[in-house]
Formats: sequence, C-alpha cells, structure tokens
Amino acid sequence: MRKLLPLLALGLLAACPEQLGQQCPPNTLSVGQYTLSYAGQHPPNECIATQADGGGTPTPVAREDGGQQGATFCLGSRSDGGPQLSLMVAGKGGARTSDLLPDGGFHFTTHTGASGTACVCVVVIDETIDGYLQTTGSGSVALQPDGGLPPITGVTGSLTDVLSIDAGTTGCLCNLPCPVTYGITGSRF
Repeated sequence: MRKLLPLLALGLLAACPEQLGQQCPPNTLSVGQYTLSYAGQHPPNECIATQADGGGTPTPVAREDGGQQGATFCLGSRSDGGPQLSLMVAGKGGARTSDLLPDGGFHFTTHTGASGTACVCVVVIDETIDGYLQTTGSGSVALQPDGGLPPITGVTGSLTDVLSIDAGTTGCLCNLPCPVTYGITGSRF
C-alpha cells in the first residue's frame, strides 16, 4: 500500500520553495507557493488492493492521510489571450495547464503509466485535479483590471486518479478500473 502515493504522477516534495517558484513556464508569473495536503476520500467503487496470496483484509488504496506536497501556481495567457494557470509540483518537471475559470476554478488533467503501485502491476493513470483558488473576503477570484489576481491565500479541490490495466498486464491486485481520490487543501508558504 505504501508504494501508491497520492498524486501518483506528481511525486513527493523535493525542492526548496525558492527553486519551486523558478519552475514557472516562460511568460508566466507565480501566483504563489502552497503546501498541498491530501485526505483520502472513499467513493463506492474506489480502488481496493488485496494481498498476493489472497489473504488479509482488502485495503483501500487511498490513505486517510495522503501526505503533503509543495506546489506553485503560475498565471499566464493562452494563445487566444485568455488567462491560463500552470501547476508546478516540486520534484516533477513540466507544467500542468488549465484555463483559469471565471470563478477562480481550475481543471488539470494528465495521462501516464506507473509501476510500483499497490496494485503491483503496471497501471494507466488518468489524473484529474479540480478546484479553486481562494482569497480573503467574499466573492470569486477574478482577474484584476491590470490582468493580475488578488492575493491568493489558499487552494481547495480534489484529485482523482483513475487506474486501469495497461495492455498485456496480468497479476494486478486491485479491482481495476477504479479511482483513487483525495480531497486537497492548500495553504500558502
């Protein structure tokens, strides 16, 4: 179970905050650096792992305490000029991008393969991170007249990794396909 970490495709906190902020893509600015905390959620069809010998109690893959990771959100523009968020996670290269929705919302998606999971076999992971940037005061987070954002104090959302079997893979110990789901809260650091 310990091998399947939250944010399978994202990895663990591995950089200093100063380094993390430097990861923003060209022509974007940091909205802020955040500690993201993960709490396991348990939908009815969640991923359950069994032991290879068939013994033991089947265990949910999503842990109650999914740990923490450092992340930076960056703001830039899409090719049509609309606002776009990038999500950078410490220790993982590359940016995940999402339109900045009018209410401060975001929707990041990735598609990867992974081995070394609690399922034992190689799985395909379709990951979705949905949520909202938060600010003090009431109302939604929206672009300011100068194109920037008000001070962002936190992040809230959810992460869902849908695990499915990779072609030709056998010996999986999970009830694939199935989701691994975490609630996300983020505080500025």
